[in-house]
Amino acid sequence: MMGKLMKYDLKSMLKVIIPFWIAMFVTGILWSGQAKTALLDINNADGPGSLIMGITMMLFLVLITAVIVMNVVVIIQRFWKGLLKEEGYLMFTIPVSQRSLILSKVLSSFLITIGTILVIFLLVMAMGLMHGMDLSVLVQSKFLKQFVNDWGVYSILYGSVSVLNGIYHLYAAMALGQLSSRNRFICSFAAYVALAVLFSLVETLLLESGFHVMLNEWLYVIVRVVEIVIFHGITEFILTKHLNLE
Repeated sequence: MMGKLMKYDLKSMLKVIIPFWIAMFVTGILWSGQAKTALLDINNADGPGSLIMGITMMLFLVLITAVIVMNVVVIIQRFWKGLLKEEGYLMFTIPVSQRSLILSKVLSSFLITIGTILVIFLLVMAMGLMHGMDLSVLVQSKFLKQFVNDWGVYSILYGSVSVLNGIYHLYAAMALGQLSSRNRFICSFAAYVALAVLFSLVETLLLESGFHVMLNEWLYVIVRVVEIVIFHGITEFILTKHLNLE
């Protein structure tokens, strides 16, 4: 059943985000091509080609921002409409637990976010290759090898946990916000800020206490995991005991 839930959520989210991925990638390649042409033809740097390159670059930057924003919007929209609005009446009649519904949304949002990061990474690589970047030199770089050996596993783990933490933070805030009978979205925003401030204070106290010296950088991962558990607990408890569908 979890697979079917995720398939339904991913289909809904991809339908919105894929056009933005394509637009960003195509515009990035076009801008990179214009930039390469301008660099090769310095004499025409002030001509129409330069203007086109500038416009394309601005559009490219706007699209990158739009893709990141839309990624967050899709995450919010899927949870809000799927569980807290009219669609929630249908979802909560399915013979699955609230935990499964939440996990389906979380894992789908996580995959969408990884997809966005991957598309941006591939675009950067493609643009680099267009401008003569040598991948073999990059792969054999001592700095890269040292970084992968020392921080590779930690970076992937911390990055993944941070993405999940951000998703759960949004979900917990929306679950708290829906407890209000009016201005739910504003209340959700207020809950998001309150949770952020609260956990930031706790993290600051932990780091200033000297406790982080014993665990080094792994404390940051542990703190994020603990926050995820708390966020999930808040979300599941509210959806189970205090769901207030519109």
